[in-house]
Amino acid sequence: MNRIKNFLLCLVLLALVGILHHEWLLMSGSSVVASPAFAATLSNGSGQTCNGIGTWHFVNNQTTGVVGPLFADFSCGSFGPVDPTSTLNKVNQYFVTTNGACTLLSAQTPGVPGKLVLSDFSCIPGPTPTPTPTPTPTS
Repeated sequence: MNRIKNFLLCLVLLALVGILHHEWLLMSGSSVVASPAFAATLSNGSGQTCNGIGTWHFVNNQTTGVVGPLFADFSCGSFGPVDPTSTLNKVNQYFVTTNGACTLLSAQTPGVPGKLVLSDFSCIPGPTPTPTPTPTPTS
C-alpha cells in the first residue's frame, strides 16, 4: 500500500513539473514546440495617400485562427489597437478611417501570424480651399 502511495505521489509531482515547464516555455518564448507568434507586417500599400476622408481595409489571411488587433501608422497619426470587424475562415479584416492629409506608412498585427495586406482603399476628397482674392491697390 505504501508503494502505491509513493508511486501516485511521484506521478502527481511529475505532472506538476511538466505543467510548470510548459508554462515557463510559453512565457519565455524559447520552446520549439510552443514557438512565439510573430507579427504580420504590411506587405503592400505603403505610400497610399488620401487628402480627405480615407477608408482603409486591411486583411490578414493565413492567421491559423489567431485573432488580434491591428496597429497602423499614417503620416497624420497612429491607429490601434483596432479590433477585427470579421474573423471568418481564419481571415481577420480591419477598417481604419482617417481624416485629412494622410499617407499610409506601415501596419502590423502583433502576435498574429499570416499575411497582412491593404485589400481596399477609398478616399473622399476634402473641400478644395477657395483662393483668397488679392486686393487691388488704390492710387
